[in-house]
Amino acid sequence: MASMTLPRHSKEITSIRLTDSEICSRQINSHNLQRAIEALHQDGVVVVENAIPPSYLDELNTLMTPDAHTLYEKRSTHRNFGPETGNIQQEVPVQKAIDRYREQIPEAEDGEHQAQNPLSMVIANPFATAIIECMLGPKPQLRFLSANTAFRTKEAGRQPPHIDVAFDFPRVPFGFCVNVNLVETTATNGATELWPGTHTGTDVTVLMPDNDGVIRKELVEARRKLCPPVQPVLPKGSIIIRDFRLWHAGMPNRTDEPRVMLVTV
Repeated sequence: MASMTLPRHSKEITSIRLTDSEICSRQINSHNLQRAIEALHQDGVVVVENAIPPSYLDELNTLMTPDAHTLYEKRSTHRNFGPETGNIQQEVPVQKAIDRYREQIPEAEDGEHQAQNPLSMVIANPFATAIIECMLGPKPQLRFLSANTAFRTKEAGRQPPHIDVAFDFPRVPFGFCVNVNLVETTATNGATELWPGTHTGTDVTVLMPDNDGVIRKELVEARRKLCPPVQPVLPKGSIIIRDFRLWHAGMPNRTDEPRVMLVTV
């Protein structure tokens, strides 16, 4: 595909705020479910703002931030798109998190669900699961769990627009990434840059040769003129679901606090 002609898309990402009833029942209502599905089909991304109790994220952040500092000082730690990005790969301490939740979070805050697996609200969120089931079919599988942690870096330390796959993937929805930032996230502390609508025209021909997942520069600039990227403001407790084919890029964290973002696929 020599060029990429895409329809114009909204410059604002759809953000859904759940009702008290939805939060209590852990079931997304039909109207919000429809909004989410429409957003994923049109823009390739949707935000659900209050999908996770903030206290859960506070506990996980308390666990993971010290680990992040330790990893950042090690030369062997994987740096996403090179050391200048300040973005490291970090594993999620699943069992430690489960134990900490059961110790620190009152049972009344989570009821019967906590006795099963208190981490399920974070890494197998019921609202994300319901939305993805409507896109892929029943019983979607979780195949990958990790975290991208952004440390302070210079403006030049951004990632190139890319996708996370480089094989000959289909031009239909085949996988989704669910991100959970452990703190409120804005452009200041490295909210991911997203390119709404790019999933609809993306296949392996948009990628640079011999450069896994990176989008060809001329296509990036052409798309920028049609529909520029956005860095959404994400309140603590938000989940962001994006189509695997959507262009995105890690951006500089300009604060002194590391920003941990969970990644599930």
